[in-house]
Amino acid sequence: MQYLTEQINKVDKLLVDGDYPEAVDILEGILFEEPDNTEALWRIGIAFTELNKQEKALKALDYFFKFDNNHPEAIEAYGCSHFKLGNYGLAKKYLERAAELNPTSSSIARNLGVTYNQLGEFKKSYHIMTKSYNLNPWDYRTIYALASAHIFYKRYAEAEELLKEMLQMDIPGDFKRLALEGRKKIESKLNK
Repeated sequence: MQYLTEQINKVDKLLVDGDYPEAVDILEGILFEEPDNTEALWRIGIAFTELNKQEKALKALDYFFKFDNNHPEAIEAYGCSHFKLGNYGLAKKYLERAAELNPTSSSIARNLGVTYNQLGEFKKSYHIMTKSYNLNPWDYRTIYALASAHIFYKRYAEAEELLKEMLQMDIPGDFKRLALEGRKKIESKLNK
């Protein structure tokens, strides 16, 4: 039992750090020994979602839901998998359910905001992005999403502040590039 707890704790750190392949390796080992291990099932669903292996993610999460269909992180992952497959209506349905179950999750709020944006529900998107930022102002993904919403509403000074904040953080290179591109895009609009 202690070993399993240590492995799950290690997986949680790997998921936070974005090391999804190693997390999957550990989780597959756990599930080989215990196919009904719910702690491993929902986590592997998240890892597969992040690795863009949506069919595997949905399969793992569908199986997990036979044990627990009210787990906000699993429901969020399910919604995100549908989002990545282009099923925005289903993504909205599951992310709204996850938000009901865990209204204080900045991650769920951010993903729901991105989904609303994709569906053209821009006011809802902006509102929920602001909520996500207020819940966790240190999440660079949330900062970028809110900055993009500010740009959409032509609030260039607010977007600039967020993008500058983001560039001062230790963030992955792809998000650093997005922040730099965003600043360049609004540069001429700030000087008016």
